[in-house]
Amino acid sequence: MQTVLIIDRNPSLAEALAAQLSVPGERSCMGAASDNPIARIREAEVDLVILDPCDLEEDLEQFCTTLLNGSGKPRLLSYSFTVSRPAIQEALGAGFHGCMSKYSTLIQLEVAIAAVLGGGVYFDPRFAELLWPAQNKLPDDVLSLREKEVLVRTAKGLASKQIAMDLEISAKTVETYKARAVQKLGLSDRSKVFDYALEQGWIN
Repeated sequence: MQTVLIIDRNPSLAEALAAQLSVPGERSCMGAASDNPIARIREAEVDLVILDPCDLEEDLEQFCTTLLNGSGKPRLLSYSFTVSRPAIQEALGAGFHGCMSKYSTLIQLEVAIAAVLGGGVYFDPRFAELLWPAQNKLPDDVLSLREKEVLVRTAKGLASKQIAMDLEISAKTVETYKARAVQKLGLSDRSKVFDYALEQGWIN
């Protein structure tokens, strides 16, 4: 089972998010306060840490160096109200695997977690706009064939396990493709995935 630790200066928020993002038998999420974060992370021995760099008292790069020099090397996801190019550059330079705004929806957090735990990176639409300005590309130019196949089946209401069986790939890989597609197109929830697929003529 994959484990996730959500750290925030508001421990009630962290615990509430952890409860909503946990998936029985697949993913266990825990919430914790942001005081002494390195000790909390090492004690929990998790696969992914979600935290707000603005909550840290020390330099972000030094924090990551200290953390990653210890036992276990969890993946890192920034979760902050601060959305700016310098914030992205600092997070990536320190070793983070993605950036999420605290204005993000729960579904965006879910796909971000799936992408990062699957070995990828994830930036929500607010951060993605700063990294990759819109280039007026058509969807078929933006998405890979596999990403489109997964997105179409998602729009049709198929579960990840069914999509995995159809395409003969793992459910985790399905989540990674889905996360990439949603990120590229800036879609925030399942209803927007359906609306987009309908608009493109992928379903009727």
